[in-house]
Amino acid sequence: MFKCSQAWKLWTVAAVLLTLLCMISAKIMITKVDYESNPNYLAMMVQVHNETEGSTVDVDCSLYLDVHQGISVNIDLDSKMDGEYMTMIGTSKELCSKEEGGIDPVVPLLNEELEKFGNLSLGCPYYKGSYRIRRFRMSDDHMLVKMVPPGEYIVKLDLKHQQENDTQKVQVFKLSFFYEIS
Repeated sequence: MFKCSQAWKLWTVAAVLLTLLCMISAKIMITKVDYESNPNYLAMMVQVHNETEGSTVDVDCSLYLDVHQGISVNIDLDSKMDGEYMTMIGTSKELCSKEEGGIDPVVPLLNEELEKFGNLSLGCPYYKGSYRIRRFRMSDDHMLVKMVPPGEYIVKLDLKHQQENDTQKVQVFKLSFFYEIS
């Protein structure tokens, strides 16, 4: 039986080999965006621009309070197979944690891309104010794009907050991008 870290290493090697074999030049077209935000935390607006070379995304967010701890994010990549979506990759991360819970390549790679297009990141703390991203797109030659073959997908981001003296996590926002890679 594989331990989790052994399975992760095996998956990473397979992904790297797939990347080297495919080296696809992908075009990403977003077909739909679903999002909801908790009005006690923030107001959020997402706009998609479909262009000939692919889709870009604008995000505007107004955060109503400072958050220094208790933020967690779940990121899932679902692939459409036989007419149904199935999770291919999933990761969870405590964004404000001082401890490193192992190597998680998805969150840092995504954060690196986010920071190129605005002031929104997956880094803590978050201060009351405005956050935005303009014309965000994943480059065709980015490792996260190359690892994924042509097809239909959903990227889901689910952000929750747990107050310092509370036992429950509260939904801050959910965001789902439905897209096709060709």
